[in-house]
Amino acid sequence: HTHTAKTMAPPRPESRLCVILPLAILGVLSPAEALAPFGTKESLAIWRGAEDVFAEAGVDAEPTRRYCPQRQDHFDSANTKTWNQAYYVNDTFWKGPGSKAPVFVCVGGEGPPLTPRVVRDSVHCSNAVDWVQETGALMFAVEHRYYGCHNASACPVDNFDSSDSLRFLSSRQALADLASFHAHATQAYSLTSANKWISWGGSYPGMLAGWFRVKYPELVFASVASSAPVHAKVEMNEYNDWVRYAYTVESVGGSEACAQAIADGHATILSLMQTQAGRERLYHTFEGLPSADWLKSKSNQASFAGEGVAEFPSQSNDPSCSQPGCNIQKICEILTSSSSKEDNNELQDNVALLAKLRKIQNSQERTPKSNSSGSSRSVSAYGYYSQLKRQWTDFWGYQTCTEFGFYQTCDKGSKCPYSQGLDVLSNQLAMCRDEYNISAEQVAQNVRNSNEYYGGLSPDSTRIMWPNGEVDPWSQLSILKSPSPELPTLWVLGASHHAWTHIPQQTDQESVVEARKIIREQVKKWLDSSELEGNSNPYVVSSPESRSFEL
Repeated sequence: HTHTAKTMAPPRPESRLCVILPLAILGVLSPAEALAPFGTKESLAIWRGAEDVFAEAGVDAEPTRRYCPQRQDHFDSANTKTWNQAYYVNDTFWKGPGSKAPVFVCVGGEGPPLTPRVVRDSVHCSNAVDWVQETGALMFAVEHRYYGCHNASACPVDNFDSSDSLRFLSSRQALADLASFHAHATQAYSLTSANKWISWGGSYPGMLAGWFRVKYPELVFASVASSAPVHAKVEMNEYNDWVRYAYTVESVGGSEACAQAIADGHATILSLMQTQAGRERLYHTFEGLPSADWLKSKSNQASFAGEGVAEFPSQSNDPSCSQPGCNIQKICEILTSSSSKEDNNELQDNVALLAKLRKIQNSQERTPKSNSSGSSRSVSAYGYYSQLKRQWTDFWGYQTCTEFGFYQTCDKGSKCPYSQGLDVLSNQLAMCRDEYNISAEQVAQNVRNSNEYYGGLSPDSTRIMWPNGEVDPWSQLSILKSPSPELPTLWVLGASHHAWTHIPQQTDQESVVEARKIIREQVKKWLDSSELEGNSNPYVVSSPESRSFEL
């Protein structure tokens, strides 16, 4: 699904509103005072932790939250209302005004919410944090206009009770926030065109990081858009199809036998739910079911088996986790090992093995597998309003209706490993109609508009890197084949959703360690080439269509 990007310029905000707030400079160290860089594979694999580095530099590990006033609506000159956008600064190793040191901006998004630690260590942009010492970079992390609400003044609306409280929630408004913040930071830190901005992010923030470069190329020199599904699509049947593939990947403990066991077990469960005797068997086999009759309802069948009767992480697969049934390898051991089938005669079929997996997972200190239709794909107000227990608001659900789609289904005849035909598109689109009065036809048009505006899989831009993980289902709507030499891709074998942006651990997969190194090398090439060109003309670095590696 390749779309051609429009060449028109994006609508610009009415003004760059950000004003300068008092800024407490944390201190600048010269290169001679800096510690040894983390530039080698060995130093990345045996990483001490950013907190230790900043502690040795005499810096508080909890930076002060700062604010930049933003327009509520950047594209409506009649709307003069403003709000305060939170951001964080790491200037520990910054080389200071007048230098050519780069500026790193970590883009906030759907969660988890940014905290003051984001510019020290976090799941969001640690691959950038780890590099500030070597480059002398100035680093910012900018909270999202909706997902980052932590107090009443840090949100674009006063409350979420009104029917139109979400109308300022869009990727275009978020990008305009970043553009306005650019002007604020440039003035506050006396930055010049020699200080090249690099945007970083993963998942939805990865989308925004890439699009920041696409739509505001005069502000952003380059971008690393990790695990960014930039191709909007109403029905994302690719998601669950790729979950099945993830459970065949041998490097993370998967196998074809494991994936088939999941699929066969769910196919049998679907058949059993059609008869009273079958429902009785399921009720007595699976813990937590209210009753056999509860399974008569189609909606209850969908919540039980439409997205898996247990948890099957692929997007969030963690090869280093230690709890039983916590990752692909440990799940496959339960479903395929001979010892599992010898525990009890009842464990001779895949249905019983799935029930065993569910029981094991629910016995751990985690959120039990639910029998409700609530979706883990929803993201609500994490901060201020959730603390006040106001009306629950599904920000991400709203954006799926107005911009992206991304409805993950399990259709009959697909490769989805769950009970097919229960979780279907019409059920998910009903949310848009019921919650936001947005029809299925309008959702489809909104998705088309997004691809037309941003370019989908063929963005009209340069100097954006697109890394993706092999077992991450979101990779299937990201850019996997470079549309041009100036838009390199990276396929990280065995990796989950932007695993390389997380805080480095000694248990990290070698492919993830290498991915951090390759990303760094690519950005360094771009920065070095900028200096060679005298900071005047865009510089194009040729690279392969796709960069991958076998380890």
